[in-house]
Amino acid sequence: MFRKGVLVAAVAMLIATPAFAGSCPKHMADIDAAMKTAQLSDADKAKVMQLRKQGEEQHKAGDHGASVKSLGEAKKILGLN
Repeated sequence: MFRKGVLVAAVAMLIATPAFAGSCPKHMADIDAAMKTAQLSDADKAKVMQLRKQGEEQHKAGDHGASVKSLGEAKKILGLN
């Protein structure tokens, strides 16, 4: 029974990873588009850009869960969530 649960979890992770990977570029594009007209303080703009850069680096390194989290934080500051 335990092995069946592990197998199910492993398959779920394999299916979910490409979904995360595919969403990262969309999040980055959303941030880039919003930054063109964003009404943020300089500190918030810097934070958004830092999170966006971090998210892109995480995406390129294959850490898509962390990338989605970083990019989500940036989008929250921009009011996109």
